Amino acid sequence: MPLPHWTAEQVLPPGRHPADVADIYERLVFDAPHQNAREILFSALNSYLGVVTRVIPAGRAWVGGAFTTRGETVPTGLDVVLLPEDWGNLKRLTGPARDALYGLLTLRGVIIGQPVMYLDQVQPVGGLLDGFLCFPGDEETWAAAWSGDTGTGAVKGFPEVVW
Repeated sequence: MPLPHWTAEQVLPPGRHPADVADIYERLVFDAPHQNAREILFSALNSYLGVVTRVIPAGRAWVGGAFTTRGETVPTGLDVVLLPEDWGNLKRLTGPARDALYGLLTLRGVIIGQPVMYLDQVQPVGGLLDGFLCFPGDEETWAAAWSGDTGTGAVKGFPEVVW
């Protein structure tokens, strides 16, 4: 099902809109300004979702950020919140599988050793994407954040990818 057309405020209509990656490409890359920058972000999103489905067997992803608007500003990143279907499965992850899950998430306040460094933030896909995990019961908080004011007073919608 294609994503709806842009509103007069250059955002998607309010709400969650079912989409697959082809729908996202059509509306958020092909039908938006700064296509070259958006192509790079779309590639990051597509790769990210491919890895997500290997680590999280079933769930949803909500795509947000400036990438989901049609403004004149060049988008430099995008945001994704993951909503796993089975939290028990995630809690049982160990070793490389758990490491892969953490590699999908934006981490803040990271200390690494040899040489010791403090990093304010570590992001997946070379910093092109912020990845977050929605804990059970926090869905409305994330939905409100993803629909948040764009600076124009418009409430925006966002794509929802299900796997």
